[in-house]
Amino acid sequence: MAYRKTTVSAPDYTNIPGGLNIGSQIIVRGRIPYGEERFHINLQNGEEDGCDVAFHFNPRNGDESVVRNSYQDGWQDEEKDIPYFPFSYGSKFTVRIIVEPETYVVIVNNSYFIEYAHRLSYQNVRCLMLSEGAEYYEASVQNQCRTPYNGEFLRGVKEGMAVRIRGFVKDDADRFEINFNCDQSGETVAFHFNPRQDQEDTVLNTKLGDWGDEERGFSWFPFERGQFFDAFFLVYNNAFNIYVNERYFTSYDFRVPLEDICHLEICGDVVLMDVDFADPLVNDSVKPIPSGLEKHDLISIKGFFYAEADRFFVNLLYGLSPDDDVALHFNPRRDEDEVVLNSRDGGDWEDEERHSLPAAMKELVPFTVEIVNKEDKFKLYVNGRKLGKFRSRGNVEDIKGIHAGGDAYIHEIKLLRRQDIPFVDKVPHPLSTGSWLSLIGTPEDDASRFAINLQTGDSPDYESDVALHLNPRFDEESCVRNTLLGGDWGDEERDQPCFPFEPKDRVEVNILVMDECYRVFVNGRRYIDYPHRISPEAVSHLMLTGDVDFFEPEFY
Repeated sequence: MAYRKTTVSAPDYTNIPGGLNIGSQIIVRGRIPYGEERFHINLQNGEEDGCDVAFHFNPRNGDESVVRNSYQDGWQDEEKDIPYFPFSYGSKFTVRIIVEPETYVVIVNNSYFIEYAHRLSYQNVRCLMLSEGAEYYEASVQNQCRTPYNGEFLRGVKEGMAVRIRGFVKDDADRFEINFNCDQSGETVAFHFNPRQDQEDTVLNTKLGDWGDEERGFSWFPFERGQFFDAFFLVYNNAFNIYVNERYFTSYDFRVPLEDICHLEICGDVVLMDVDFADPLVNDSVKPIPSGLEKHDLISIKGFFYAEADRFFVNLLYGLSPDDDVALHFNPRRDEDEVVLNSRDGGDWEDEERHSLPAAMKELVPFTVEIVNKEDKFKLYVNGRKLGKFRSRGNVEDIKGIHAGGDAYIHEIKLLRRQDIPFVDKVPHPLSTGSWLSLIGTPEDDASRFAINLQTGDSPDYESDVALHLNPRFDEESCVRNTLLGGDWGDEERDQPCFPFEPKDRVEVNILVMDECYRVFVNGRRYIDYPHRISPEAVSHLMLTGDVDFFEPEFY
């Protein structure tokens, strides 16, 4: 399960139902303001004062130390040894805490930092606490999802809430089910969503003591064996509205009060990648970017147009007030079938640029708007497909806020930083059957090729064994797969059903570890299988290189 906050106001508490597991990751991204002496990240058992703190991570600028400790009826012995101090004034940071069997491993800005031996049980951790003293861009908790899966709606289910479930239907699947339950035992099922591969149909129902009348017989079955799926359940207009693979599937009217739903259960013949709960953000709100945008930053906005709506907007502001000047005004207009791009200078709107309205916004399916800052222009994508460019009319480094509003639910506004190439990152847990790697990248204008490498060491230049070398080549419209063992490359594999990589579009690559092979999905579609030549358990690092701007990878 992924819990992600992209608007963080310290002190901040993020609940972690079910506790942490081996392989869980806590990722905190932010910046150290000038004049702030210290901040801390706590993994603790609750929100109340005096609760147990399993891991206290406390950078202190005054003496350039990082204190680690645990609290249970009092603070224990501090640990202070560090290899270097990465939290100087004005610096940006990404802290990743990985739960391993004996320790927490802390990685800062993609480099190993320290380990901290467990003193209290990580399984009792229920809360991530972020103190004052830092500007936080994002905080997330990533737990590996396995079936049977059980999650809890801590704040209840409410209008505008969305649940996104991504996964893979097993090759020999008969059926699986997603249940929105009113109790932990599943005796009362508010919504039963049951794709049946053996019948090529999906059954919808409610169980209130006995099962009610089934709804089935849909014209489209998007859960075929061996395929990736991206299912989106939106609570809207007294119904669950269901979208699969960026298409509307159906809606299901509530048969029980919405406030009675408190648990989510997933079981059956499915391999889960992630489960994400998202509440709508406050409409007409501004997300600060205190340090400003940098070249190649990507802004991601996820949401959903209201059914009867005409317009919403996203403004990149030269300030933190909605009335400040606007570097980029992104304004989809369903009533005009166009997207308007513009800027505002000195309070006056400048010349408009117009593009055709993307299909996702015509068809009222969930959208992801991605804005990539290219220093002198913005590149815009909607659901991974290029919309167009907008030349910057001011200094993008002066952009300080993202303002979103209008007739849409906005579930996430996220700032992603480009990773420097070559990029090497530690894999947070041993790869095993059911492990996933997810990557997003935007090709450079003159992109020739890039490579994704799962390898056994941290070399940026192929001095480690490489279990999987995935090498798309735009100039050849081919994709080379291979293994590097003992300094020698093996036999290449090039067969492919198609070449799914477009230089003009954003690319998403998801890699699933299976018993006999890696299965690669590109932009939500099955692409190729690559048989294991080196055990996945030997993989310790990810290495990325080539003509694509990659953003922070996600491991599940």
